[in-house]
Amino acid sequence: MPRVTFIHPEGKSGNVEENLTLLEAAEVLGFPLTHDCGGNASCTTCRVDVAMGGENLSEIDFEEQDLLDREALTEAYHRLGCQARVLGDVMVQVPEQKWGDTTLSDQDSSENAS
Repeated sequence: MPRVTFIHPEGKSGNVEENLTLLEAAEVLGFPLTHDCGGNASCTTCRVDVAMGGENLSEIDFEEQDLLDREALTEAYHRLGCQARVLGDVMVQVPEQKWGDTTLSDQDSSENAS
């Protein structure tokens, strides 16, 4: 079974069944990978940056590449968690801003109201 590691302050790592998407692997491991569109490849909130093991993910298909291109995420290490399937060991960096710090947002809202 492949080992998947999500690099993030709240990251998780563990073995998962082969051929799961990174999003499905995150759910199995109990890691809250954001996916606003429900994993339907119509947003980029589940985007990850492949740190190691990119060769152990499925090939990028047209739909995934098109969405990444539209968001100017053109580097080869950018992948969508809902589309990339795990074929072997992989480590992915999860951008922290997806979890958002509501304290900052609340402070900004207060300042704008003044």
